[in-house]
Amino acid sequence: MTNPPGLGQSIPSAKTSTARIRVGPALAAVLLAALLSACGSPAAPSDSAAPVGAGSPADSGLRDGTVSSPPDRTVSGLRDDVRHITRKTATGTRPRMVERCTTRVRKVKHTSSTGKGRTRKTRTWYTDDSYKDCKKVQQGTRSYTRVVRPARWCVELDNVGGNSAKDDVWYEVESAVYHKATQIEEGSKLSFTPLRRGC
Repeated sequence: MTNPPGLGQSIPSAKTSTARIRVGPALAAVLLAALLSACGSPAAPSDSAAPVGAGSPADSGLRDGTVSSPPDRTVSGLRDDVRHITRKTATGTRPRMVERCTTRVRKVKHTSSTGKGRTRKTRTWYTDDSYKDCKKVQQGTRSYTRVVRPARWCVELDNVGGNSAKDDVWYEVESAVYHKATQIEEGSKLSFTPLRRGC
């Protein structure tokens, strides 16, 4: 039987359409896999990317496995000069207050009742009650001593911390440190913890 004109071409067209339907999903899957491989999958968070928080080396003060300590306040250098600033006082006066009391008398009322109803009688009488009325009054003045300038002990160092540019640096120190500095020669090495810088 002879196929009608054009029938031989329609069958391959049907096969081609069927092949396209079957290949389409597979091709889409391949393209999707290739796209994911090119972009990369989301990486899991690593320990190195974790933010710095409590307990981390940057927060706890750890440096190479060691704990950093606060800076030492001790200074060292070569003993230069010493200075003792004496205590300065001044005398002043203020009012001298004393307590002055006066004995006063006040009347205190008392009552007493007897009987009931119409026969009830009330008796009233007064007694004197003495008391002291006290207050502060000025009686002359009194003198007192006030500190105008406290005593200070100072030591001057050269070559502070081994730096030859740091000379003639004054420090206020305890009296014991001052007396120790007076017992060594000028230019001797000396270390101490100052109260403050300057004198």
